[in-house]
Amino acid sequence: MAMTRLTQRKFKALCFYMFSWVFVVLGVTCLLSYGDSSGMDSSKIMLMTQLSLLMGLSHGIYDVVILQDEMDRRPVFAALLIRSSFFLASICANLILCILIWKIDRENGIINAESIGMVRESFKEHSTHVQIAALFVLGHLITFVRSVHKKFGTRVFINTCLGKYQDPKEEDLVFMFLDLKNSTTICEELGNIRYSNFIRDYYKLLSNCCEENQGEIYQIAGDGAFLTWKTAACRHKARPLNCFYDFKDALQHTQRKFLRRYGVAPDFKAAVHCGKVISTEVGNFGSEMAYHGDVLNTTSRIQTLCSKLGQDFLISEDFFAQLPLPLPHKFICTKAGSFELKGKRTQL
Repeated sequence: MAMTRLTQRKFKALCFYMFSWVFVVLGVTCLLSYGDSSGMDSSKIMLMTQLSLLMGLSHGIYDVVILQDEMDRRPVFAALLIRSSFFLASICANLILCILIWKIDRENGIINAESIGMVRESFKEHSTHVQIAALFVLGHLITFVRSVHKKFGTRVFINTCLGKYQDPKEEDLVFMFLDLKNSTTICEELGNIRYSNFIRDYYKLLSNCCEENQGEIYQIAGDGAFLTWKTAACRHKARPLNCFYDFKDALQHTQRKFLRRYGVAPDFKAAVHCGKVISTEVGNFGSEMAYHGDVLNTTSRIQTLCSKLGQDFLISEDFFAQLPLPLPHKFICTKAGSFELKGKRTQL
């Protein structure tokens, strides 16, 4: 049975935590052992491997299963205090478990007077205190890196770390522009506060669908959002079409929840276009990614045709030429014709 995209997203997040813990802990342990005059301590490396795997699993379960890989909405101080308490408890519990398993006595079992005494002596050592403090800091550091990664997306995060966008680069990208239907009416009915909660829940679903289809949210402006993919990534899999379908499906499944909470359910229109843009990082403080080119403007203009043509989804001929056939989810593409778009000299 194939994993759903939601399960794949959570599995990848869990792997991120486990890999991060193992990579950093083993890296530091090997460096310290290498610098030691006695050479590599294989037993210590095995113990730290076991501990890092358990910590990665614990950290992943807390963020992916308990928090559902979402932002902790508790006050910052409370969230930090709870997370810090979790890290301390998890580090101590996993360290005790590692010591007990590593020093297991086959005749007397895991827990006996000797093993308890060994744990007690281990926690009295200064090196153990340093180890706990280092793991505590590492836990918060990995959480921070994961938060930054979620905020910017995989591609932008990696390329920003590598400094790829410090100078403008030409890229071939696909853009999808989504617009919430009847947003002005909904805002007037709900009021500013309830509408903000409404739009937050709406975009939470969109961001999940976008991530599950390996896209990135480039920009959110009020009731509209730009999503982007590498054009090459869409030639073998129609990711924007999958994202559109998944988002429609997610809104349908949460329709009752929206109606119960807000008295209205969201719906949207979307358009997709592709082409060459200039990608660069702009700003000094609070810098962000920017895409310059006619593609974005054209995409938003195509989206305005949805109402005129009575359609929820329009794609350009340029983008259609990039798609693999047959189209997923029984999509049927019908040519709507050529249109004069505002600000364009030629028809599209």
